[in-house]
Amino acid sequence: MDQTTEHDPIQLSLDAVTRKLHRPAFLSNLTPSRLPSCAASDSSLSPGEGPGPHHAEARSHHRKHSHLNIVTLDDAVGKADLVLPLLQEPSADGSASAVDANVQEYLRAAFWGARNAYANMAASFQTFAHGHQDLVLAVDFNYFGTRMVTASSDHRLKVWDKKEESWSLVESWKAHDAEIVDVKWNGPFMGEVVGSIGEDGRCKLWQEDVTEVPMSGNRFKLITNLASQTNAPFMSLDFKNIMQETWLALITRDGLLLVYEPTDQSNLNEWTSIAETWVCGNNPPGRQEEVGFKVAFHKEKLPCWTAIMAGLDRKSLGLAVAAMNKVIVFRTDKTKRFFKVAELEGAQQIIRDVAWANGSMRGYDVLATASKDGAIRIYELSTPRSDKVSTNMGASSTTAMADSMPSPSMSKSRAPSGIGAGLAGASKGPDPVQDHEQGPGRISQVAKLVDELHSHQSAVWRVAFSQMGDLLVSTGDDATIRAWKKAVNGHWLEYSEIGTSGDN
Repeated sequence: MDQTTEHDPIQLSLDAVTRKLHRPAFLSNLTPSRLPSCAASDSSLSPGEGPGPHHAEARSHHRKHSHLNIVTLDDAVGKADLVLPLLQEPSADGSASAVDANVQEYLRAAFWGARNAYANMAASFQTFAHGHQDLVLAVDFNYFGTRMVTASSDHRLKVWDKKEESWSLVESWKAHDAEIVDVKWNGPFMGEVVGSIGEDGRCKLWQEDVTEVPMSGNRFKLITNLASQTNAPFMSLDFKNIMQETWLALITRDGLLLVYEPTDQSNLNEWTSIAETWVCGNNPPGRQEEVGFKVAFHKEKLPCWTAIMAGLDRKSLGLAVAAMNKVIVFRTDKTKRFFKVAELEGAQQIIRDVAWANGSMRGYDVLATASKDGAIRIYELSTPRSDKVSTNMGASSTTAMADSMPSPSMSKSRAPSGIGAGLAGASKGPDPVQDHEQGPGRISQVAKLVDELHSHQSAVWRVAFSQMGDLLVSTGDDATIRAWKKAVNGHWLEYSEIGTSGDN
């Protein structure tokens, strides 16, 4: 801590609050029960009135009969006045609490507002029968959150529309000849389009025909059918949209990364492979080895402003690729050639998911990973102020993809240019823009592991950021959904926990 913040009363107060909120003794006082959403209402927990015996009875009743339990700091406390006496307790070393009156007033308003926000959020959770004949393996919402698509091992896709507070089935159809492992909505500018991949080795795009009757089996038409080039099934897909321009990223179970763009951006019927590479290099996973591959585009229209100021193209694509126990981050330069800017390391086992946080004006990018080793890892990807490439940046240095392989079906006469050449490595000779100084729009970035979260205490399967990028949601083998927020000390703390079964 430097001298400017060492004696700052506001900073000392905020640090004291963070320490007290996160210490086990404090949390054990705040979470004596697991409350369903209806147990924390404005009428039962009004200002100036604490929870009485009838609240405990209601909690016991809801714990036995609810299918969805909510565990939040605000649910357990009910009102800020119960928290503040605990915050005013002497600290462990016997010194007086550093929480002054202004901070107490702020906390009183913040806790009450957060409690209402979580009560509203919890009230929106509902269970309904999805109707699939097997496990649901993937779910995705459209851009506006008004439509949902579910994908199942029963080979079927189902599209749902939100009607007031419930979901109604619009269409159900057999989409693949094997279980469907991933599904995504495309952006809203090219019609209602769904992309799906299955164990049959196919990536299919489906476009809605609004002239067809709902539940006719014909409402979503097959417009694209891409086959895996390696005979290994696809494992993940994602779309990137910049207004009416679209890109599609795919990765196979043996680690072949492909990026496609439409032959004509005005329709999505025909696609051209513009980039491909083997993300595991010369060490592909074994046939019997458990694998972890995932692709995730940076979804915002513009990259981080500091990267743009350093020379990155304003329309640069950002792509994070989970490859076994690491994540490779790619960007495109001003000639639309991909280059690697960073590797996110630290996972002890395979990575199951990777997510970008929105917030281009933050000054740095934030990414989160979910790993089989039970940890959520959060990274910050920053752009050094100097535009010179450091000679000792290691894995985070700007490097061209010299080890990438050309497409198995790509002849020299069809070697791609632009974005494709950057990934496909069509030229075996020196890349003329491999050097940072000679590649317009190529920047260097540094990845820093800023936090590891282990509350799941089991394999973590999914991570996702809120639209504003300030809330992280995760789920894992412990059958809970956990929400995380960044504290004033820079660390991410668990903010709420949602149990997915009544017995939790």
